[in-house]
Amino acid sequence: MKLPERDQYIHWHTLKDEDVVYDISWSHPDAVKLTNACNLVFLIDSTYKTNRYRLPLLDIVGVTSTEMTFSAAFAYLEGERLNNVVWALQWFRGFSSDVMHSLELLLLTEI
Repeated sequence: MKLPERDQYIHWHTLKDEDVVYDISWSHPDAVKLTNACNLVFLIDSTYKTNRYRLPLLDIVGVTSTEMTFSAAFAYLEGERLNNVVWALQWFRGFSSDVMHSLELLLLTEI
């Protein structure tokens, strides 16, 4: 956990016990600035166990007014259960501007 602190990443995690982390999320400070400036459209996708740890990687991508995209945040989740995804979205909403707190959340899921 030294790299996120050195580069001033915003990060959060939950613990199963003192030594086991089971959900971790992070975002770069510049991504947070973009998130607060361009906070109307976010695309959220999750890869399924394609990494070394066999954990789902949640990727949140923002869209600017000029239709450019940026990586807003990432999270390794213990699983793709509702409580894990809600935890990540609440964390993401927590570091965003007040404008984002008042917006409706629309989730579209792929069938």
